[in-house]
Amino acid sequence: MRLRTSVAAVALAGAVTAGFAAGPAAATTTNQAAAPWCLGHRLNDKGAVDKLWVWNSCKSNQSYKVRLANVPDLACRQLKPGGADYFTWGWPGRFDGLVTC
Repeated sequence: MRLRTSVAAVALAGAVTAGFAAGPAAATTTNQAAAPWCLGHRLNDKGAVDKLWVWNSCKSNQSYKVRLANVPDLACRQLKPGGADYFTWGWPGRFDGLVTC
């Protein structure tokens, strides 16, 4: 009986570990298209805090997300034509681009 419990515990621990290992990899493999050319941006990455301005020159609403390296991406946003957004983040974050969402 004790042997079965140990084997079951080892099997369960392996399954849990495999699940955690597969979780982040699955989350990072999503394919997102680059934002359209009419969604403009300007980045100031000089200094301790990076600053990003995003504006919509498109004729329709645009849903986009700011992709960052070394830190979580920013939440999906929707921007009306003529609208603008402003973002800041600190080190070790690095701007990786705008993608549709």
